[in-house]
Amino acid sequence: MKQYIDNIKTVNIFSSLKYDEIEAISRITSLKHCPKCYVVFQEGDEGDALYIVIDGKVKVSIYDEDGREYILDVIGKDGFFGELSLIDGLPRSANITTTEDSTFLVIKRAEFSKLLMDNPVITIGILKTISKRLRAADEKIRGFAFLSVEGRILKYLLDIGNSTGVKIKNYLIIEKGPSQIEIANSCGCTRETVSRMIKNLVQKGILGAGKKRYAINLPETPA
Repeated sequence: MKQYIDNIKTVNIFSSLKYDEIEAISRITSLKHCPKCYVVFQEGDEGDALYIVIDGKVKVSIYDEDGREYILDVIGKDGFFGELSLIDGLPRSANITTTEDSTFLVIKRAEFSKLLMDNPVITIGILKTISKRLRAADEKIRGFAFLSVEGRILKYLLDIGNSTGVKIKNYLIIEKGPSQIEIANSCGCTRETVSRMIKNLVQKGILGAGKKRYAINLPETPA
C-alpha cells in the first residue's frame, strides 16, 4: 500500500511521523470500497477498525428516541473515523454512512494495537487528536446552550466556511455546502426554521444564500 503513503501522511494523527513509520502503517492497511448511502457501521457495533477516507464523504450521526437523526460531523477526503473504539474497545458511539461513493484505507484493531505499542509517537498523536475533538464537542454543546437558533446556524456555517470555504475580500464563500435538512439536523431545529432563519440572515445582510452556496459577510477588520 505504498501508493497511499501521502494519504496517510495527511491524516493529522500521523502527520508528524517519519517516512519509514508511515510506510510501516501503510503495510497494515487494506482497501474498502463502499457505494453511496452505505452504512459503514452503526452505533453499538463492535469497534474493530480505523478508517481513512481516500475518496468520497461520510456523515457521522446519532438518532434520538423518536428516530430523528442528528448529524455530528461530515468527514471527507483524508479525514478519519473509528479511532475511539480501537483504543477503548467499547462499541461504536455513532453511525457512519457514506453520502457519496467512497473508498477507505482500513486498519484493523489487532494490527493497530501492536502498532501503538511499537510506536509511542503515534499513541501521543492520537491522544492529542482526541483532545481536540473533545474540545470541539464542548464548543458545540456550549453553542447549543447559549446561542439562539439563528446564532447556531450562523456559527455552523462559519465553522464549515473556516474549514472548507474560500475568503474573498470580506466574504467567506462556501461552495457545495450543507442542505437545509443537514443544517437542521446539526443545529437541533426543523428545516422550516432553518429556511426562516436563513431568510432573516439574508435580510440583515449577513448572509448570501443560493442552492447549497453561501456567502457570509464578515465584519471588516480595522486597519
